[in-house]
Amino acid sequence: MIQNPSKWALGLLLITGISCSKHIQPNTYYSPDFKNGGVERHDGLGFEIPVKYAIDVVYFNETPKQSYELIESISISDEVPLTVNQTQNDKMLYRGVHQNKKKEILEKMVSKAEELGASALIDVKYSVYSTKDANGYQFTGKAVRYVVK
Repeated sequence: MIQNPSKWALGLLLITGISCSKHIQPNTYYSPDFKNGGVERHDGLGFEIPVKYAIDVVYFNETPKQSYELIESISISDEVPLTVNQTQNDKMLYRGVHQNKKKEILEKMVSKAEELGASALIDVKYSVYSTKDANGYQFTGKAVRYVVK
């Protein structure tokens, strides 16, 4: 009979975690929870798993692998009012767009570039701004076609 199930579960978790991989170790971090007081716990691997797209996606600080010709610049922007969860006592608690929303926007940009016949989406940038009453963001990039010399 198990005396303390929490210790048993912890032991099983440790054995399972060790057997999965010895190179990838999960981490835990804490951030302040201003609304309720105290801290909020976040668990994860500590890095984002890259998403593979049908065309190359090159961020603003990287260079494309080939020479290219510009097809069209693509930009998606929006401004939304602050939600009740983002403010407390007239102070902003959360700013910007959630990571899942950023991925959706990038997927829209990639699909638009594919419709234009692009080989890559280069110079992809994300910027966010906040005002007293709203959050705004802007994604920009350039749809390009690789050129064979």
